[in-house]
Amino acid sequence: METIILFIILGNILNVSGDVSCGNHRASSCSECPQGNGADWCTGDCESSGPQLYCTKKPEGSFKLVEGTSCSRNSRTGSCDGGGCFPPTAEVILASGVKKMMRDVKIGDKILSESGNFEPIVGFLDKRIGQTTTFLTLHTNMSSEITLTGSHVIFIQAGNGGKQMSKYARDIVLGDVLINEETGTKAYVVDISESILNGYFAPLTGSGTLVVNGFLASCYASYPHWVAHMAMYPARIWPAFFLANDQEGPGAFVAAMKSVGNFVNFRNDGSPPMFMMDAAKMEF
Repeated sequence: METIILFIILGNILNVSGDVSCGNHRASSCSECPQGNGADWCTGDCESSGPQLYCTKKPEGSFKLVEGTSCSRNSRTGSCDGGGCFPPTAEVILASGVKKMMRDVKIGDKILSESGNFEPIVGFLDKRIGQTTTFLTLHTNMSSEITLTGSHVIFIQAGNGGKQMSKYARDIVLGDVLINEETGTKAYVVDISESILNGYFAPLTGSGTLVVNGFLASCYASYPHWVAHMAMYPARIWPAFFLANDQEGPGAFVAAMKSVGNFVNFRNDGSPPMFMMDAAKMEF
């Protein structure tokens, strides 16, 4: 199933039209980028200008910066672009019960990936030891918190039935219920703060999930969990070949998959009906 869906994702490239990149989608011209959604939809090859929205071709070599940082800005998320995940001080739980900071984890470390399940880290999707990055911290009523990039995916309990679903960290709102796998209790988000820190790490497990600071999170950022999990199937099965684990940055395969995702506008796609499932266990 995973292999089939991977080919479907890649095959969508053949059906995509558009002459310019608007950031997370394409259009025949910059003037058609907004599609009624305002200036945030006029990015990529284009930029907005004028008292009213005029979406025009961006001059060669231009880019936007987050104030006070040296990273390129994603105009839709307000976060530093180029990847992201967890800060160096975020903690995972080893099979021994010892907690280990993200900056110290190594390939092969067995970490808690979901309730009662420990899996080895097969590699890193991305890591930047000194990259200036904007993070969000989700504070809960349990006096515990998790810090991650706004584009990172985290799991919550939704509705009275407590069904698990995934959500970008930037879309979390006060009252959302995070899944605390360490204590087995509900953790309500009571505050959200922002900080700028140096470095980020994105470890990958076979299941595509991991427990960070006690909370269940996805290994993926920037795309819906199911999309990223399918796209990273080769990396999960053959990490030594598809992941650049000895260097900083995402590596050629991960970077290529991100380009495919941008090209076919998968960033905002929700899970289709055929993938309605327990998002934490990823049972297809």
